[in-house]
Amino acid sequence: MRYLTPTTGALIGSLCGQERFGQLTFLHRCRALLLEGDTVEQAWRTALKEEEKTLGREGYELLAGLADVLGRTDLESQLDALAGVRNLLADRCAGLREQAEKKSGLYRTMGVLCGAALVILLI
Repeated sequence: MRYLTPTTGALIGSLCGQERFGQLTFLHRCRALLLEGDTVEQAWRTALKEEEKTLGREGYELLAGLADVLGRTDLESQLDALAGVRNLLADRCAGLREQAEKKSGLYRTMGVLCGAALVILLI
């Protein structure tokens, strides 16, 4: 009996087919680059670099670090790296939500004040 693990490229292709990962356009780009013959590391870094503005610098750096691990180390090391990045991204997401809540109050207040200033100017 033999057990074959799927390649990293096959796993990325599988993720691309799942609806919940549909917004991660860098995965689709990575798969396309893999089909063109790039290595997993090259394809991963190139796809992320093209999405750096969307991901933000911190998100890009977190995900780009996975290029050194995915498909290059044993399963346990890869799972540990993925779990670490998942935790860091969850923390970043929570921080961004908190920041958005704080700024949303500021923007509402600024909107009301600008509206009042405009009314005063028009009178």
